Parts: sequence; structure tokens; C-alpha cells
Amino acid sequence: MTFLYRFTFALLLVLGVPLAQAQTIIHDANVTFTTIDVPGAGVTNVAGINAEGDVVGYYGVDDNATKHGFLYRDSTFTFFDYPDADSTFPYSINDAGLIVGSAEFQGGLTAVGFLFEGTNFTPFRVPSKPVTIPYGLNDGGEIVGTAGHSGAEFRAFALRNGRFRLLDFPGNSSTEAAHGINNLGQIAGYTISGIDRHAYLYRNGKTKTLAFPGAAVTVAQGINDVGIVVGWYGGGAQYYAFAYKNGKYISVGYPGAAFTGASGTNASNQIVGQYTFDYQTWHGFVTSPITGPDFEQPGCCLTSIRGD
Repeated sequence: MTFLYRFTFALLLVLGVPLAQAQTIIHDANVTFTTIDVPGAGVTNVAGINAEGDVVGYYGVDDNATKHGFLYRDSTFTFFDYPDADSTFPYSINDAGLIVGSAEFQGGLTAVGFLFEGTNFTPFRVPSKPVTIPYGLNDGGEIVGTAGHSGAEFRAFALRNGRFRLLDFPGNSSTEAAHGINNLGQIAGYTISGIDRHAYLYRNGKTKTLAFPGAAVTVAQGINDVGIVVGWYGGGAQYYAFAYKNGKYISVGYPGAAFTGASGTNASNQIVGQYTFDYQTWHGFVTSPITGPDFEQPGCCLTSIRGD
């Protein structure tokens, strides 16, 4: 798995960070989960979804095994691997069907970003950064991600028309990641500094902090054109996905799961991500659309959406 993926989930298990405020108001909402598991895989992560409902992600036998890419369209899997890579990680798909992701080599010591249109891979790398991990892609072809040296600092970047620029997130963090970008150029991302994580909404050099009320950890990973940001939050042994819009947060938890994390969302407000009951076996998911009324329930910021 990529260095950042291993680091994130290993740290969750070690920290045991408590929630500063328990969830006290729980409302049912009209959302359902559809599980997407690659047959025979112990780990399936659905990382991105486009307006057509096509999803991309990666899978493996277990957390430590080689990862392979997949496209899931019309209930059919198409599998692919970057040539000669140790592992292949697709992260996002735009409405034209273009896929962005990373290919890992030397056990994660090096990684290149790639664009994949279904036949050919086009590699790219941030200059002087041996590890390049692109997470987000919009319909205009702008790419965002993180780049650095394995075990050292990572910096958020954007790539547009062949030109890289580093993004300036607040604070002095060891890791900055731009994870999702919409067609308006708004970016969802996060920073890591020690045990601290902070989520941000970024545009044109300006940042807005996102923090789920009462949570010790908030991580933003995806954003769509109506400004819905998705990610995950929590502490201790329990983590949930969230959706944010116009200052309001709602929580999305797969029933009974110890961890539910949202990776992306599309124009229909469907959410994709991953859940686990035991931190050993991981399942991918796609939800039915989040709707406007979901953000208007009484006590919105402490509302949990439960799937059917």
C-alpha cells in the first residue's frame, strides 16, 4: 500500500484518540449503502465516482498484499495494473472516464502519478519528489495530490496544463494532501502533524478549516460542484464518514462498522468509500444520494445518517 495509506490507518489503531463529544442526536435518513467487494479480496477500497456512477478503486488479498486497480461500471469489474509496478492505486475518475492514480515501486520508496484512459498509462511526477500521489481529478483535467519523500515531508500540489504548483496549507505540517477537486477549482484536503489532523477547504490560496463538531480527528477527501465535502472523522475505536455543506455537517456510518470513511462524491451527491468491522477486512461502498433535506434536520451538526 502507499506510504500515506499505511501511515494513516496504522496511526488510527495506535492513537485511540477519544471523541471530545459523543453523538447525542441520531436521525434516520433516506440513504442506503451498496457494498462493492472484488471477489476473493480481503481489501476493497472504492476511491472515486463520476456523474455516470462509474467507480474506481483498488483491491488486494489483505492490507499488506499487492494492490490492483479496478473500474466498476454497470455491475462489471474491469481490472488493470500499471506496467511493472508493485501496486496500482486508482483514486479518481472524471466524467470523461479519465482515471488518475499512482503506481508504487520499491515497496513505496518511489511512486509515479498516472492518467489512464482505459488503454494507455501516462506517467507524471512532481519534480524532485520521488513519491507522487495524485488523488483528485476534475473535468477540466486539473489534478491534485501530495508529493514528497517516503518517511519525510509531503506537500500538496496541483497540476494544470502541464505545470505543477505547490499549495500552501496553514501550519507547519509534516504532510499536506490535496485530495479532491471540483470543476470550480475548490479543493478538499488535510494536514498531518504528529497525531494531529486538520481538514481544509482550499481555493485560490485561501483556506477554510473544517472540523466535525466534537471530533478529535477530521479528514476531508472529496468535493463536488455544489460544495458538498466528504471525508471521515472520529476518535478511539469508532470513525464515521461525514458530508459537509454551508457550515453544516452530517454523519454517515455503515451499520455496525468500526470505521466508515468517505473518499469521494459525484454530481448526484452519491458518496463512495470504505468500511470495516475489524480493521482486517475492508469493504467498498457507494451510497444513495445525500439530499438537501438531510442538511436541514433539527440538530444537524450532531445528526447521524444510518444506512438501511
